[in-house]
Amino acid sequence: MINKILRTYREKLGPGLMFAAVAVGVSHLVQSTRAGANYGLSLAVLIVIACLIKYPTFRFATEYSANTGKTLLHAYERQGRWALLVYLIGFPLDMFVATAAIVLVTSGIFKNVFFIELNDIWLSFIILACCASLLVSGRYKLFEGITKMVVVLFSILTIITASLTLPELHRQTVDLTREVVFDQTTILFMIAIAGWMPTGISVSMFQSFWVCEKALTADSRITAADARFDFNLGYISTIILALCFMLMGAALMYNTGIVIQASPSGFAAQLIDMFAQVIGNWARPIIALAALAVMLSTTLGSLDACPRISAAILRQLMPSMKIDSRDLHLVILIVQVVGSTLILVFFMTSFKAFIDFATSVAFISAPVLAWLNHRAIYSSEIDAKLQPGNFMRLWSFAGIAVMLTVAGYYIIIKLF
Repeated sequence: MINKILRTYREKLGPGLMFAAVAVGVSHLVQSTRAGANYGLSLAVLIVIACLIKYPTFRFATEYSANTGKTLLHAYERQGRWALLVYLIGFPLDMFVATAAIVLVTSGIFKNVFFIELNDIWLSFIILACCASLLVSGRYKLFEGITKMVVVLFSILTIITASLTLPELHRQTVDLTREVVFDQTTILFMIAIAGWMPTGISVSMFQSFWVCEKALTADSRITAADARFDFNLGYISTIILALCFMLMGAALMYNTGIVIQASPSGFAAQLIDMFAQVIGNWARPIIALAALAVMLSTTLGSLDACPRISAAILRQLMPSMKIDSRDLHLVILIVQVVGSTLILVFFMTSFKAFIDFATSVAFISAPVLAWLNHRAIYSSEIDAKLQPGNFMRLWSFAGIAVMLTVAGYYIIIKLF
């Protein structure tokens, strides 16, 4: 009986863990660790608030697709072609800039695992090309199965390591929760953390596609309640893991004289050392491979979703397009690989600065996408009994208002 229940839940889990796999990447391994290393535990509240602000938007994407069997692109098209165009205008940030940031961190870990002496940009291109080749077959179940195992393994290792670092907090000679001085540098760093915490709002579209794909491949019917449970499990895990990485950064790097390295491979070495310092050197290969697998799953997630979404948008905007779907998907995938590499070639001058830029610009389109998702779930397509209640409606409005304020501040600071 128990085995049957576990098997049923295992079959219905998927998109939520895919979400976690994409989220637990740059925002967690890099930004959360830096937050702990630079500010101790002072920014823990920021991480939690950022995740709470975005929760309704991501949940609406899951519930819309679970209830309608359609992706958010359908909802956007119903709101007007302008909505599709707005999404398409901001999409290159995710397709190229975000992918470039993700693969840059992946390449750093790859170097530490396999001791490869190769230029970061060339290695990033090779990783992108290999991941793209793996995805050309389009085997969702294989991708999902690998991702589930990777997320679970790395989550367990992270929670164990964070738990074992707790005694270190008592040995700190300074206040780990000291008051934060809100100067411009600190505020911009906070925006960079919050931009991808737990991930960028645009990933709600990825989530929507994965929910629909899961419904097509599942052996039994996936209900809205199943989809919500799966999503909540993935979302809560991303919050816990973000706090774990911040805790490790605070316990092992804050006020110790350790400076975050300015190169992808240097930072990756520090990250692996941080785990090994607590668990022991015997676990270093396991930790390194798990971290690499997580970043590879994040890279795969980006390369899996972006071409699908791009192709779907182009087909909706240009229904008379003659090109075969598989050919269109392949062309877009190649463009993504080449474009992301070119972003690194021309714009990557500093590892930390580039990561901060990639995570910060996510706020520019965030309030618009959040508003479109809000309108989708409260549209006539969804039965009123299935729509979230007034509390969730107000929560969504509050989140949109905060995101709009942050986006406006960031644009003003950068322009003026």
